Amino acid sequence: MSSLESSTVTASLDAIRAELSRTKLSASTLNFIVWIDDASRRDWILERAAKLSQKHPSFTLVLDNTGADRGSATVTTCPREAESHFTVQDEQVIIDVSRLDAEALVEYVTTLCARGVPTVLWWSGIREASRPAFEALLALSDTLLVDSSGAVRDESALRLVADFHRARPAVVLRDLAWMRLSPWQDMIANFFDNPALLNELYTIRKLFITSGSAAEALYLGGWLASRLGWTASGRDAFTDARGKEISFVRTIDGEIRRVHSVCLDSETSWYHGEVTEDPTVVSIWVEGEHARDVRLFPLPLIDTASLLERAILDQGPDEVFETSLRTVSTLLG
Repeated sequence: MSSLESSTVTASLDAIRAELSRTKLSASTLNFIVWIDDASRRDWILERAAKLSQKHPSFTLVLDNTGADRGSATVTTCPREAESHFTVQDEQVIIDVSRLDAEALVEYVTTLCARGVPTVLWWSGIREASRPAFEALLALSDTLLVDSSGAVRDESALRLVADFHRARPAVVLRDLAWMRLSPWQDMIANFFDNPALLNELYTIRKLFITSGSAAEALYLGGWLASRLGWTASGRDAFTDARGKEISFVRTIDGEIRRVHSVCLDSETSWYHGEVTEDPTVVSIWVEGEHARDVRLFPLPLIDTASLLERAILDQGPDEVFETSLRTVSTLLG
């Protein structure tokens, strides 16, 4: 693989296009648009966007509204080599858009991004003033990617996501907070891997989840409801298929963006799962009538770059996610 070259130019379209034209002809299979307006998360987002673009023949356009670039643009490309004039490697452009309005953003995106390939918008915006930019960029995108626990521990960002999906169900939506849960979903299935315990699933009366941010607990509760036939009946409450109530107790504690423990109380037993001192290992045990000694299971820590890769490779809506999100909307009250 050829080394990448970066150069800094003014944030004008002419300067960026001139810099891109100096490299070999390229073919992209994806436009990846990233919006940043939170200075505290800027470097974190840039690092993960760069990892994704290095793995896929994509054109990454970072629209930086933090003011950190001071009117400049950074263009990263694969250099032209004498023996080759074509590449399928990535290109990345980071532009200071702090002085641009929504109309100008549309011009940048439509001019720089390839046509005829999927366009994914990773929206990490937190400012209400960024809403016009969001609406303009959403109209140009095929998939919207968010992270409802990326910057906050409380339920505020997830509430916005739930409200958005309720208002615009046709938009293909991905949430990194949801995607982080797959190891826990697999782990919970291990609670009831004994066929003799299947009936226990239908006698659960309480659900306890401790997580570093609210989104993970709510999504995990919504997913359990979709698998077990529960219906969200109000804030932090479910009813099962027989109309019996199931309470949901969630606690925010520990590292952000992580689930730390789960407990399901049935009519006969208590099913526990808890992260050990090693964050890649979960201990599972059961107390009560169906008591079981502690067992250890691996809990892979999925990095954000891998989640981004999954988000862009998955096609179309995720029905389980959307069902869980509708449940979350009711759980939020």
